Amino acid sequence: MRRTVSLRALSLCLVGVCSLAGCDSDDPPSWPRPQDTSPRTLTLLQTSDLHTNIFPWDYFSGKPDAKRGLAKVATLIKKAREANPDCTLLVDTGDTIQGTPLGTYFGLVDNAPRHPMAVAMSELGYAAMAVGNHEFNYGPDVLTKFRMEANFPVLGANVRKSADGTGALMPYALVTVCGVKVGILGLVTPGVATWERAENIRGLRFDDPVETARTYVPEMWEMGADVVVVAIHGGPDKQPTGSASNPASWLADYADGSKWADRGNLPGENPAVQIAQGVSGIDVLLTGHTHQPIPKMLLKNPEGREVILTQPNRWGSHLADVQLDVTWNGKRWVVEAHDSKLHVVDEQVAADDTVTRLTQQYHDTTVTYVNQKIGTTSAPFPGGFAARYVDSPLADLLNIVQADAAREAGFDVDLSVTAIFTNDGALPAGDVTLRDAYSIYIYDNTLYVMEINGSILRRALEMNTLYFATLDANNLPPKPEGAKAASPVVADYNWDLYSGIDYGYDLTKPAGSRLTHLRFKGAEVTDGQVFIVAINNYRAGGGGGFSMFKEGRVLWTSADGVRDYVARYMQSHQNLSPDAVNTCNFSLAPDLYTPYFGATLGAAKCAPRK
Repeated sequence: MRRTVSLRALSLCLVGVCSLAGCDSDDPPSWPRPQDTSPRTLTLLQTSDLHTNIFPWDYFSGKPDAKRGLAKVATLIKKAREANPDCTLLVDTGDTIQGTPLGTYFGLVDNAPRHPMAVAMSELGYAAMAVGNHEFNYGPDVLTKFRMEANFPVLGANVRKSADGTGALMPYALVTVCGVKVGILGLVTPGVATWERAENIRGLRFDDPVETARTYVPEMWEMGADVVVVAIHGGPDKQPTGSASNPASWLADYADGSKWADRGNLPGENPAVQIAQGVSGIDVLLTGHTHQPIPKMLLKNPEGREVILTQPNRWGSHLADVQLDVTWNGKRWVVEAHDSKLHVVDEQVAADDTVTRLTQQYHDTTVTYVNQKIGTTSAPFPGGFAARYVDSPLADLLNIVQADAAREAGFDVDLSVTAIFTNDGALPAGDVTLRDAYSIYIYDNTLYVMEINGSILRRALEMNTLYFATLDANNLPPKPEGAKAASPVVADYNWDLYSGIDYGYDLTKPAGSRLTHLRFKGAEVTDGQVFIVAINNYRAGGGGGFSMFKEGRVLWTSADGVRDYVARYMQSHQNLSPDAVNTCNFSLAPDLYTPYFGATLGAAKCAPRK
């Protein structure tokens, strides 16, 4: 193994991939230049947030999904390469090895085979990948194994060793394509330190990406880079106030506050714009993490030079395509013009035969794994908006699972908090499979037990209602999703549902003053009152903008994911009854349940609640 690592490091240097540790030199190297110095166009292709979506398949619903998957993106990649065969580079910006049961199975259940993402991405000839925050979910051994199995460097310049500050990952790659040397700097959101379990990142720190870029971009120029690309698992910290699906909205002046709204980030979570505007010498930002299609943003660096930014959305739904026109100025290649666009994966795009063939066995194994029966129910547990807009048995079940897991660890919690993550996850009546259990908790979150006070709880509950628009009880939107806030849009997983307290909201009032009552065991909650709460690691670390939870004290963290606790609970509690788990402790005004779902939905005894 030591010999393999050494040969790999040597080969990376020989082909022009360097790091501080891998290619030592006091002086910038003298790179050979091509005899042909005619103008040319570089193509940069980018994927991001693939989350182990290779096949056009939804493992949580057990159905095909024609709008996702690296196998389909591969077809677009090969088509783009055919259009510019000698001058194309492919880059990924992280959150690659986690996200579906395929990632869970080959990360935790059977990590012996070569990782399927390493197989597929190596076949497609990626030049580099920036590490994402979810790459750390399965611990350092799984990430290291993936890095060794990939035939491209996994970059993370701001991932440092806590002990001495040295780099834990290769910071950048220098790759020559059609005579032009492209520097690719890899960065990851520093939010990893907030969200990840301590044992998975022990010995690591996550430095400020802006300051890290200021360190490495000049070095990349000194090392002979003609074009500098920042590949960052992080995006813009704001989103357009207009329709984010309109490409023109992303071209608005970022300084115009009327055109942009805060995303609700952790401080420094999405620093892509700050890097573009604050660091000289960057040509392109390839971004990720925010799960949005961004065809093109145009920003100005400190010298007023234009920098282009793009993002291809999640799950292999898009391929970003950046075109750079470069000319020779007598000393090096310079970017004279740039443009970017997104290619969409849809029904018209076929899956690539080679990627499909190489990963078919992985897919088949995962389907078999998730289709195993684990339990039964006496009636359905509805999901989606029907479970969010009422005190639902599904949310109560998840909170019972969390409280039960905390109790097994020795903590009798006062409260539990969860969310309905998707519109598709639900439990059917009768037999329940592992896929069904996973469908109601699609993320690899772990469980925390925390001590918080009444002030934290009250502020979190008020923050919670940013999910909703201010509503008119006599003129409700025609569809359930219309009740959600439009600017900024709040993800469904940032609307929390609690057990253990009695509380309610009046959504006709402005955000910040919607909580109508908050009681614990019949008495009004006071600011200084202490509670023990079961909560997932994402929310406990302030994820979703809930920074108040960081003021609490962590008492315990689980080694297992909440999703696994759900599956085990269902295995040990057969014939689960929605009526038996449903506890009525929450209300919304106006009633959003009856207008959209009727008053007779089975197993929803709290609906409607006035």
